[in-house]
Amino acid sequence: MGETPDDGERTLAELLEFLEAVDSDTITSTSSAVYKLLEDEQRRHLVLYLAERETATPLSRVALEIASRCNDTSFTHVTPAEQEEIRIRLVQKHLPRLADYGVLSWSYGDEIVKPIPRAPFSEE
Repeated sequence: MGETPDDGERTLAELLEFLEAVDSDTITSTSSAVYKLLEDEQRRHLVLYLAERETATPLSRVALEIASRCNDTSFTHVTPAEQEEIRIRLVQKHLPRLADYGVLSWSYGDEIVKPIPRAPFSEE
C-alpha cells in the first residue's frame, strides 16, 4: 500500500534474483507458467520470503510473516484467525503449487518450509 519507486525497484531486484535460482530452460519454455505462479499476492510474498531465508522455517512462522506482509502491518497486529487463514491457504494452495513447479521441496504434512534453493549458474 503506497509503494514508492524505491520499493518497486527493490521488489523487482528480489524477483529477478529469485528467477535466477529457477532453471532458465523452465523459464523460457513456460514463461506463462511463471506469470501464473506469481500472479497471486500471497504467493509473491511467499516466494520473496523464502528467497530471503537461509534456514528452514516453521509453517506457523511463515504464515505469520505472509499475513504481516499482505496486510502491510507488524506481527503484533496479525490476529490468530488471519494467521490460520494464511496457513491453510499455504498448505492447500501455495506450497503445493510451488512444489509442482519444482521451486521448492514440500509435501502435505510438512510443518517446516525450506528456503528456496539458490543454484548458481554454471559458467561453461
